Amino acid sequence: PDSCPGRAWPRALLSCFVTDFASSAMSAFQTLQAAQRRLLGPSATMAASARGMFGGGAAGGRFMMPGFWATPPAVIPSFREGEADKIPLESFTIDCSPYRPGTKPEKELAERMEDVFQEMGVVRLTNTRLTDVEDMKSYANVVIKEQMKYEGGANPREGIVGNVYEVGAPHDAWLHYHHEMAYNQHSMKNLAFCSVKAPLGKGDTYLSENLSVTEELMQTDLGRKLKDKGVCYIRCLTDREAYKGEGWKEGQPVYNHWQLSFGAETPDEAEAKAAECGLETEWCSDPLKESSSRYLKTKLYTDAFEFCPDVGRNVLFSSIADHNMWFDTWTGVSEVPPEKRPLQMTFGDGSPISIEELRQWVNLYDRGGIRVRWQTGDIIAFCNYRFAHGRPAFEL
Repeated sequence: PDSCPGRAWPRALLSCFVTDFASSAMSAFQTLQAAQRRLLGPSATMAASARGMFGGGAAGGRFMMPGFWATPPAVIPSFREGEADKIPLESFTIDCSPYRPGTKPEKELAERMEDVFQEMGVVRLTNTRLTDVEDMKSYANVVIKEQMKYEGGANPREGIVGNVYEVGAPHDAWLHYHHEMAYNQHSMKNLAFCSVKAPLGKGDTYLSENLSVTEELMQTDLGRKLKDKGVCYIRCLTDREAYKGEGWKEGQPVYNHWQLSFGAETPDEAEAKAAECGLETEWCSDPLKESSSRYLKTKLYTDAFEFCPDVGRNVLFSSIADHNMWFDTWTGVSEVPPEKRPLQMTFGDGSPISIEELRQWVNLYDRGGIRVRWQTGDIIAFCNYRFAHGRPAFEL
């Protein structure tokens, strides 16, 4: 990509928090522990849970992030290599203890936020003592001044307050590194997460520093292929009526319904909103519910890179989060054959991306990893182009 492909860059504010519960059963633990020993060797350990939680060593001696599955997926993320962050967390963190909490930040704090964000492309607030989501949004708005309406999004997010959403994903699924809404022609430039509830040591977010990832990628054949061919994102959205409004939370093999994704009630409305996102559309039969013919398949052929004016260069803006591997640990959908899963991804010429290329892609993002632990009231805002974000599976 030698020039800016010209995406529109409105901004959005998202909220990341998870509230869910997982049960444990000793008999299941013993059975799964034996399976783990066969898969990972006698030195491996795991936590007791109703579903299998496997952790330990991955190929090549890399750390393998725990996740929930029946058999280990072919591509396993670690989200960070070793214990060191690519960029020290302290370099973009502001301790808010000296400032009074309120409906908006004090002037000095706001100025510090803008200075850090301008220099680093990310700013994190901790010890804010904030508990109200509206207040957290007000603080994030210091650096995220313009916002877009969340339409055409992949995850089935539910709104909390104006333009603030919950995660929209099960806690026991990996959320691979990704750039928000890269699968649409119009994406956001910046976004923010805030913590409404924060169980100790659970649900950490990871950022990946994308400038170094891009530099390493462009030294590889994969990087050159992505530059020359681009990518194709294929998303398949189910009909809410065919599933009586149920989704993965109710155990259905469903990712998202088109009514929720596009905020539409009729196929014509969905097609119009998909067109606004630059997507091709096709109505098909649902491969898991053939009686439903309102199964919406969308496609976007686009560059794998985007121009970031803040750094004056093209950066990677694609990841395997839009591949069918996104669902390897996703409740309900992980049991669906890969070729029938709601997300598919190829190179821009339609050729498949090999397992080795997918693994290389994941490893590069892992090398840029930065761990962000949460406590209630924390806020982090970052550039969607300079940083990818993701989250390992966890249990409560």
